Amino acid sequence: RLPAALASRLDRAAGRGLTRRRVLLGGAGAALLVAGGRHVFGYSDFAEWQGLVLNRREALVVAAAAEAVIPDVPGPLPVPGPSPRQVAQAVDHYLAGMPAMMLLEVHGMFELLEQGTALDAHLGRLSKLDPAARLRFLRRLESFGSLLAQSARGIRDLCLLGWYQDPRTWGPLGFHGPLVPPGGRGGPGRYDSLVAPRGRDPEGAVR
Repeated sequence: RLPAALASRLDRAAGRGLTRRRVLLGGAGAALLVAGGRHVFGYSDFAEWQGLVLNRREALVVAAAAEAVIPDVPGPLPVPGPSPRQVAQAVDHYLAGMPAMMLLEVHGMFELLEQGTALDAHLGRLSKLDPAARLRFLRRLESFGSLLAQSARGIRDLCLLGWYQDPRTWGPLGFHGPLVPPGGRGGPGRYDSLVAPRGRDPEGAVR
C-alpha cells in the first residue's frame, strides 16, 4: 500500500480525485442544474393557460409585476378591477398584433425580469418574491439605466395597459368609455352623435 501523500499525487497525475478542473466543472454543472430547475419547476399556477403570445411562465411574470406596480402599496390589486390573471390575458391579447422581431425582444425581457433578480441580491425569481420585493427589484433595474431600465419601464407599461383595458377601472378616472365601439362593431356608439348628417358641410367650410 502506497503512502497517502504519494497515492494522492498519483491520483492527481492520472486525472482522478478533486482536481481544480473537476471542481470547476462540477460547480458549473451544479449551476446549470439549479438554473434549469429554477427555469422549469415551481410554475403550477395558471393551470390550463392558453396564451396567444405569452407562455405560462411569462403570464406569471405579468401577474407578479402587476401586484407590484399597480396598487399604491404593493400587494393585492384594487377592487373593482381585473385579477392578476386577467391583466396577463389582456397583455397577451395586446401583444398578439406585434411584429415577430418585437416579440423576440419581449420574450427576452420577460426572461430577464424573471431570472435576473440576482441583480438585486435575491435568490428567488421574480414571480416567487413578495410584491414589495418585486417593486424594489424593478426600481433597482431602473436605476441601472439603459436596457435594464427599459425592461422595468416596459413591464410597468404593459401591466398598466392590461389594467386599464378593463371597464371596471375607468370610474376613478372619470372616463366613460370609448366613443367608438371596440372593433368598430356592436351597433352605433356615442361617437355617432357627433357625426354631421350626410351631405352637410361643417360650419365655416369653404368649397
